[in-house]
Amino acid sequence: MTKRLRNDLDTFVEEYGYTGRSEVIREACQSLLEEYQETDYEDRQVLATVTAVFGYDEPEIEHRMMDIRHEFESSIRSNSHNCLEDNAGCVETFVVEAAYEDALRFIGTIRGADESISVEYTVVPVDVMNAKIGEH
Repeated sequence: MTKRLRNDLDTFVEEYGYTGRSEVIREACQSLLEEYQETDYEDRQVLATVTAVFGYDEPEIEHRMMDIRHEFESSIRSNSHNCLEDNAGCVETFVVEAAYEDALRFIGTIRGADESISVEYTVVPVDVMNAKIGEH
């Protein structure tokens, strides 16, 4: 754990009344594990939008993103890389169509690429999207 992350964690503990780092880490682990528990999406094809934000001019992260693109290229429908104004950071956006389990694996791989990457995502079952399109 980096010094910055420890400091951020200590600040979080103080601001939100936790008893210590371990309590926050335990709660974060529980939330992450719950996120990956069985859902109604099991065994379904999904469309996932995944946004990763990281520091500008981070060649190691950018190389890792390239490796991930190659690893998951059969599922990636769209990908863009944008640099924020004044080089404040980079935004990598993916649209992935895959089995739910594979989409979660993709998201976990992006999250695991570097601890400084912030990742947000949405997942929608493809069959639900098809049904809604047919309604119009």
